[in-house]
Amino acid sequence: MNFLQKLFLRSINEGLIQLWRNKFLSLMTIGLGVLILILLNLVFSMQYFAEKSLRDIEARADFSIALRENFDGFELEALQNDLKKFDVETQILEAHKFNDFPLPPRLYLKFRDISQVEDIFESIKNPRYSEIIANWDSAGEKDFVNVISKLLNLRQNVEKAAQILVILFIIGGILLIINTFRLVIFSRKNEVFIARLVGATPEFIMGPFIAEGAFLGFISGFLSILIFIFLLREITILPGGQIFIYLWNNLFLWEILVSIIVGILGAWLAVRKYLFGKLQ
Repeated sequence: MNFLQKLFLRSINEGLIQLWRNKFLSLMTIGLGVLILILLNLVFSMQYFAEKSLRDIEARADFSIALRENFDGFELEALQNDLKKFDVETQILEAHKFNDFPLPPRLYLKFRDISQVEDIFESIKNPRYSEIIANWDSAGEKDFVNVISKLLNLRQNVEKAAQILVILFIIGGILLIINTFRLVIFSRKNEVFIARLVGATPEFIMGPFIAEGAFLGFISGFLSILIFIFLLREITILPGGQIFIYLWNNLFLWEILVSIIVGILGAWLAVRKYLFGKLQ
């Protein structure tokens, strides 16, 4: 345990020294990492905003369908039973007058899942229920469905973009760290070979590089969060406070952890060639 503790402390100390020694490469790597993470946070923010807007609309999404004066109660009950397979609340509104304007009885629909809107409308427009439906508001249906379709498409596109950028961040981050450490290790490969010749273990040699990769990942993640918080204050079209709480509770910690893991993995992939290859 004492050996592992000394190895860990030495790796941390040497990693910090190497980080400072390679200032230019470290700054370039951190800068590119911060840029990738800021773009990723922006995509997550847009995804949250799209989902929040969709939830707000779902909470208010309703539609009224005029019924005939003497509708068949049995057919209406059949229609309500048919709609139970969807996540929608139905209610029968009685006929009444509004400012001397007569309103017929109506079937009131409150959607809990607006992705089912088109399917629900298709079920209602079944010819079987034509005897209970008075005048179908085709224009209102079209406008309502168009708005819902645009929001659903936006959410799907943002989700796809977020997934693609996460993959690009991980791949790009690993390649960035690998290239950085290839340059660093190439200039110091003689030191690595000498350490191997005198019997240093792979863990002893690799430790500082792993620690340096972890520091690069941590600094990139931490700085990207700070910069993005300031940027979020300037983007007035987004609910900055709500997005910050969402990212703080769900993503920021994972972002830093993944950045550290990417840094460690990139450093390990770059240095292993010189630890286990032939001495040249």
